[in-house]
Amino acid sequence: MTIAPSPSLPTTRVGMIGAGASGLSQIQQLLEIWDQHKDVRGKTKLEIVGFESKSDVGGVWLTDDQPKPNIRTHLTSKENNEETYSYPPKGTNPSPMYQGLRTNLPHDLMSFRGYPFPEDTPLFPKQELVEQYLQSYTEHYNLRKHIRFSTRVERVHLTPQQDQNGSSDKKRWTIESNNLHSDERKSEQFDYVVVSNGHYSDGWIPPIKGLSTFPGQIIHSRFFHRASDYIGKTVLVVGSFASGGDISRLLASENINKFSPSGEPLNGFSKEEYLKVYVSTSGYTQYSATEGPWAEYIQHVPLISHLTPPDESQSHTKGTIHLEEDEQGEKRELDDVDVIIFATGYNFLFPFFKITDEPWDKTRLSEGNVKSEERQKADGWEENGIKGQGVDGLDELLLFLKGDRTISFPTLSYQNVPFPLAQVQSRFTAYLWAGLLELPEQITLPPNPSNPYSSSQQEIKDDKAADSFNTSSSSSQDKGSVDPPQPTAEPKKPRKVLQRIRHLVFGAPYEWTYSEFLMDFMTQSDQKHGVETEDHWKKIEGWRRDRRADTSLRKRMLGY
Repeated sequence: MTIAPSPSLPTTRVGMIGAGASGLSQIQQLLEIWDQHKDVRGKTKLEIVGFESKSDVGGVWLTDDQPKPNIRTHLTSKENNEETYSYPPKGTNPSPMYQGLRTNLPHDLMSFRGYPFPEDTPLFPKQELVEQYLQSYTEHYNLRKHIRFSTRVERVHLTPQQDQNGSSDKKRWTIESNNLHSDERKSEQFDYVVVSNGHYSDGWIPPIKGLSTFPGQIIHSRFFHRASDYIGKTVLVVGSFASGGDISRLLASENINKFSPSGEPLNGFSKEEYLKVYVSTSGYTQYSATEGPWAEYIQHVPLISHLTPPDESQSHTKGTIHLEEDEQGEKRELDDVDVIIFATGYNFLFPFFKITDEPWDKTRLSEGNVKSEERQKADGWEENGIKGQGVDGLDELLLFLKGDRTISFPTLSYQNVPFPLAQVQSRFTAYLWAGLLELPEQITLPPNPSNPYSSSQQEIKDDKAADSFNTSSSSSQDKGSVDPPQPTAEPKKPRKVLQRIRHLVFGAPYEWTYSEFLMDFMTQSDQKHGVETEDHWKKIEGWRRDRRADTSLRKRMLGY
């Protein structure tokens, strides 16, 4: 693919933050659109600069499979809540991937259009095969030359548009970067910016009274490496969505054929090697490890109420974890826990958007910012960067900054198939920045009936509506033999995290509706410019819809 317009033409510069799936897709789509449209090449040259802090492509899928050190800090908020932070030491940036992780989507469904996984790929591939797929995609489309590796973006802000002489020929955005090998720092200007830094780096731990007194290990699931590291310990996993369910299953599986469910040794194993597993949740989800050979090694308990410190006089040397009432109205205590793993989700983190810079001083994408106290012995450059549980300030398409479509935020939504969605959003962005789209002044997305949280109400009063969402449990016929205790029978509310991101919860089939909404704009552009639109850019393929609707496929294939 060669793009060689006249050197006298102006240059369109695009800065790309992150070389994971979304960033790679955006580079490929920009190159393709400029290559396919002679009228675009005749007006402007294209220069893409990708910034990737790691040494290779892959984003969240790139891991060195090494132990992941972390720092634990406790702070007291203005509201007198006890806040806990789990983050990496300075100079480290581990992936949240762990040994034993497989995709929870079949590879044909999660693949990019026009670039399938190799034919011999297992239906639900392990992490390393997805990493190899993204590296192969990069080589196939010759994307690597557009990326600066080991280069961290530390600041993104609007460029002052006039110098002392009144000149205003500067580009809109300024990106300040740091080469992590040479420590060379650059400040460069770009017409457009793509923010594809991912949102699985700043783990969120709920405020829990007394958590700072726990003498054992506390980590966020980002720092979980392998189940065998916890042999002989008692582990409490908090959360039962994708990571919580998977981690509890892997931990419990260490006991299979070695111990009875009560911990009695089998086949010559020592009792000291038993790995006791608790899972603390507000109720089971489709990801809960409630059936299979590992299920009987897991004890499900309610959410944590509070903790009290160790009491040597009462032999509570590990402290006491007090739980909320179960469905029988009983309150249980745990005094044998060595490790608490919080699989409780992530904050959105934009550390390069400083709350003192334009436009972030007036346009806050989220409710919080990184405090210096929560990054002790860590990378201080993140201080004052924007973070929070939700993302505000997006435009009607949930893709660009409100009022400014020169900066994009692909794949921020939840409950979708990320690779093909990133591809659609990337293509739409490329069309827009190439000047190929004519958008109406007012854009209204199609309604999203698959999202019960899209209502303006602060509470979901209909339990059935909440339960029918993508995180619902299995039917009573296939829940398995282990039934976790449920919370007291009060009207349900959306989880706090889902309340903050409710406009970003897509789910099926809305992700397809949204994608086709964007595709329609691009198809109309193709018709206007006499370009033939490929079928997979006109409508979502029927096989994708069918595959997505087969929600029991993984359980049939893998048993979980």
